[in-house]
Amino acid sequence: MKMRILSVKDGFLCQAARWRKWMVAGLVGGVLAFGASALRAEEVTKTFTVSGHASVKVQTDDGAVRVSTGDIKQVEVRVVYSGYKLDRDLRVSSEQNGDSVDIVAKTSGGGFWNWGVRHSSLRVEVHMPKDADLSVRSGDGSVEADSINGNVDVTAGDGSITVQSVKGSMRFHTGDGHIEGRGLDGTVDASSGDGHINLEGRFDGLTIRTGDGSVNARAGAGSKVAQAWSIHTGDGSVDLEVPGDLAANLDASTHDGHISLGLQVTVEGTFSSSNIRGKLNGGGQSLSIHTGDGSIHLNKT
Repeated sequence: MKMRILSVKDGFLCQAARWRKWMVAGLVGGVLAFGASALRAEEVTKTFTVSGHASVKVQTDDGAVRVSTGDIKQVEVRVVYSGYKLDRDLRVSSEQNGDSVDIVAKTSGGGFWNWGVRHSSLRVEVHMPKDADLSVRSGDGSVEADSINGNVDVTAGDGSITVQSVKGSMRFHTGDGHIEGRGLDGTVDASSGDGHINLEGRFDGLTIRTGDGSVNARAGAGSKVAQAWSIHTGDGSVDLEVPGDLAANLDASTHDGHISLGLQVTVEGTFSSSNIRGKLNGGGQSLSIHTGDGSIHLNKT
């Protein structure tokens, strides 16, 4: 068995290695502590009193938006952020004109960076009356809204849109993200550049467009084609359920897929498994369904 006698030089080397280890650990700890401090959430709050049918407009370029409602006569705004410096790389403003409230939360591209990764977040929370109109513009972030009796217009440049229990005229658009809607009542125009769309409700008018994604729509009892319905996807299947008494002129086609019908259609002219024209319950306004690559399934609710 060989034994090695440590010299004084070896001792110094070991001690130096330990010092280096402690210094690295201290440096990492300091960076993490600084990061934790920089990421501490801060907020801006504001409350506005309204008397009639409120109109709320939200604009943000880099943040999520959450909207909830209640039986209240005020608009409560809460902007939660971290990694930004207020009034330097984050501007928050709000303004009231009668029953209209405008909220703006925009960044200037700043935010805290650590090890080449940006650590910043922004969220706009709004609690407002149920009886109100809502307009949201989000450049990069998801949008959620719940329980609104009024017109709703939501545009997201890059993010999902989720809505529930909305009654009125609705428009939803996202450049890149999915759209989910439940308990809707009224006229809906929903479009996505790249994402699936799932909608359920009672519809008077229905327009759905997606460049790349499937479409699932369930039209509940009382739905009617008061104005033309149009469903189009560039690449994806379409599953549509409608009431058995829905009256419409059907025009359905797919370039690469098949069409299946779970309700009676009076066919006009020639038809095939990929192209059908006919009447539902005697006909009416147009119900157009097209997909570039995918199947179409039309069934009774």
